[in-house]
Amino acid sequence: MKQKLSLLFIPQEKNNYKSLLTHPSFLGIFIAVYLLNQSLIRSFTILKPGVLGYSSEITVQKVIKLTNQERQKNGLPQLVYNQDLASSATNKAKDMFAYNYWAHNSPSGKTPWDFFKEIGYDYSTAGENLAKDFYDTDSMVKAWMKSPTHRDNILHAKYKEIGIGVVNGTLNGVKTTLVVQHFGLPLNLASVSNQQNPPNDLNSESPVLTETQQILSQENSAPLISPLQISKTLGIIMFTILILAMLTDGYITMKNKTKRLAGSATGHISFLAIILMLLLFSQQGSIF
Repeated sequence: MKQKLSLLFIPQEKNNYKSLLTHPSFLGIFIAVYLLNQSLIRSFTILKPGVLGYSSEITVQKVIKLTNQERQKNGLPQLVYNQDLASSATNKAKDMFAYNYWAHNSPSGKTPWDFFKEIGYDYSTAGENLAKDFYDTDSMVKAWMKSPTHRDNILHAKYKEIGIGVVNGTLNGVKTTLVVQHFGLPLNLASVSNQQNPPNDLNSESPVLTETQQILSQENSAPLISPLQISKTLGIIMFTILILAMLTDGYITMKNKTKRLAGSATGHISFLAIILMLLLFSQQGSIF
């Protein structure tokens, strides 16, 4: 067994003085294994929906807390939790699962503002943020704040109230948790503000729309196997093995002063190291 392992990493006569892992044929096998893994994950999510998914630690309370912290940093008042907005946000998340879509507007014809009106929330100004694929609340809010449109929604000076929906379900064959953030300025509060500072259009309806994509799961949900985490872990393992093999091969070749027709492996090692670093620092979650 040790002899076989040494052939993989250590240049010697039996492997033509070149570690087997650095041979083109073995590199091809590595690539084939990784691509096969990607294909199997995709097929498994279709054949066995709900088995693979994303597990997160996002909670309603922390979303509101971090949102208000960002507002305070920018000299804005905190938003007050509103149960009606929480209901509209939850209903929006359920609708996305029911009609299997990820967007502001539902295939059923509903717009984000229909969800506000259905629960009887009469607003002067309203907004919506969506989120998926984030493991924790901090990463999610940071992603929103890095996006100009989402940041504008969170820091909208007119908003007074907030509601959060966090709902588990299966979207496109993958078990996920959708997060919906609804903001609002109710008409009754808007009228008081208008009396103090009359605008040009007292009854103008000015919804603010931004979108952040995310798939999440509630804190108490059972741990899921993340497709992204599987791919990331496999990639890290494979590239680490290749880098170690090339470093070992290069060191022993230099030590023994073995002459080769091929050039230095420094370029290959640097390239693989860059890919490895990208994998290590990659995070779940996306916004648009």
